[in-house]
Amino acid sequence: MEYLEISSFFTIFVTGALVILLGAAYVSVYSFVKIHYLPSWAMPAAYIFWILQTYSLYVLSVHLKINPFTQKVLLAAMVGYLIIPHIVYFLVKRTHEAVEH
Repeated sequence: MEYLEISSFFTIFVTGALVILLGAAYVSVYSFVKIHYLPSWAMPAAYIFWILQTYSLYVLSVHLKINPFTQKVLLAAMVGYLIIPHIVYFLVKRTHEAVEH
């Protein structure tokens, strides 16, 4: 088992927090645009938050010395995190249309 450098502690702490905060920002902006609390031109901000979250997770994995297979699993999880809100909104919209009409 490799030991982590003590100098990486601050980077690990900050990037770990950024993964959580940027993920919440992505889902919040995406949801607010979809329910029309924000204008549609704000949607690129959601994707920018997702890109920053993905980069933060990559930096975190490098500083934690995660093996390449686990990095690929994390990348797949981030792709899922990008796609799942689209699927949820699609299902909610279709359910609403089916019930209302």
